[in-house]
Amino acid sequence: MHYDLTTKRKGDETMKKVFGMGASIALAVSVLVTGCSKTPEASPSAAASVAPAATVAATAAPTPESQKPVTLKFWGGVPPESGPQDAVDAWNKANPTIKVEYTRYVNDDPGNLKLETALLSNTDAPDIYMNYGDAYMTKRQAAGMAEPLDDLIAKASFDVEGIIGAANIKKFADGKYYYLPANKNLGAVLFNMKALDAAGEKLPTAWTWDDFSAMATKLNKGEMKGTMLDPALSWFGDTVLQTAKPQDWVIAADGTSNFNNPAMKKGLEMQKSLEDKGVMMKYSEAVAGKITVQNELLTGKTAMTASQIYIIRYIKDIKSFPHDFKVAFAPYPQFTAGSNINPGGGMGDYMSINKNSKNKDAAFKFISWYLQEGNMAMVPGGRIPTNKKADAGKIASILIGDAKDLIDEASLKALLAGNYTFPTSYNVPVPTELRAIFKDEMEKYLLGAQPLDKALDTMKTRGDMTIKGAKK
Repeated sequence: MHYDLTTKRKGDETMKKVFGMGASIALAVSVLVTGCSKTPEASPSAAASVAPAATVAATAAPTPESQKPVTLKFWGGVPPESGPQDAVDAWNKANPTIKVEYTRYVNDDPGNLKLETALLSNTDAPDIYMNYGDAYMTKRQAAGMAEPLDDLIAKASFDVEGIIGAANIKKFADGKYYYLPANKNLGAVLFNMKALDAAGEKLPTAWTWDDFSAMATKLNKGEMKGTMLDPALSWFGDTVLQTAKPQDWVIAADGTSNFNNPAMKKGLEMQKSLEDKGVMMKYSEAVAGKITVQNELLTGKTAMTASQIYIIRYIKDIKSFPHDFKVAFAPYPQFTAGSNINPGGGMGDYMSINKNSKNKDAAFKFISWYLQEGNMAMVPGGRIPTNKKADAGKIASILIGDAKDLIDEASLKALLAGNYTFPTSYNVPVPTELRAIFKDEMEKYLLGAQPLDKALDTMKTRGDMTIKGAKK
């Protein structure tokens, strides 16, 4: 889940920051800074023909608020030229009395702090904003930064179940909605097909993490690593755990932390083993080098990577990433054979309205249109609309575009057609703090500063204490 998200680290400061980075940020500014989303920030520029007409807004019943011209400020993590501006332009053309201005913030810790500071400001605050992940949304709702949407939904006759599906949206403790998701993420393992063919291997359609490790080892040839992860976005310990327990994966059945789960151990052990064998770049080097999935895969430095289909944006950008091989898509490996869990997938791009906005009705009109039509402008970069009525064939066609020589069409269509269980963390207490604990102890293990069992024991102890403290 794209997603300019790495942290700058140089010289001797790298090790110091790696050890303390996660916990210090989360605990020092727990309300304003939350865990990095698995949702990437970028998608490619959509053609003018992709941007839909703003018919929903045009037919909506006018309200006193909408009878006078207003300007809505809309903040999101995607560069404006990569889809949002096309959507906003289409809206503005059809709605001269409700103008929307888009501002991009970078979806990393400093960028999210900038957004949250703006939300608390009395000047230049966004009316509408995107949240990338449950942890961000939970913290912002608790901090009073988001408006409950239920009355606005009823007033606009927005069919939550028919358009998105109520089961896909978290209701908070007060039984209300504070966001509506605009993007359905799909995680995938992306393959350099030349490397796959050279190794005499077939594209997996159903596999386990043991199969993944074995495949990475087979694909490791010369300067090309078998696999990689963007260290700012994902880690195998957390990812493997999600495939074992997709609902509230960091919490055990008894309400304590789940860091000592065998799946967590397997994921961490696998990552360090692959690093130690040279099949995967070492974590410290990846952080220092600010490596990204798109660069490593498309420059031939790695043969396969667990990521998301947002990488399509970069596959088609042959100016920045010249390459002549096709990229194929496989489903994520599973902890238990036969499961179909999609980590990195699920609902994303949570659209919220600032509680302090003076134009809430107008803001919801834009959200309603965006969710039903406007976000088709985001499809070229792999952002799939949550609208259940969206044309699947058109989505696949837009995703591939004129890049049939670079994208394996059959495997992409198979991925899009999959019926997945998506991980959720709706009921996780103190999510930011738990993430920081995991990352802190994981980094120490990967850097060789503590053995695996100690890392897991410390995660468990710290996690349990943090959860217990939050319940007081």
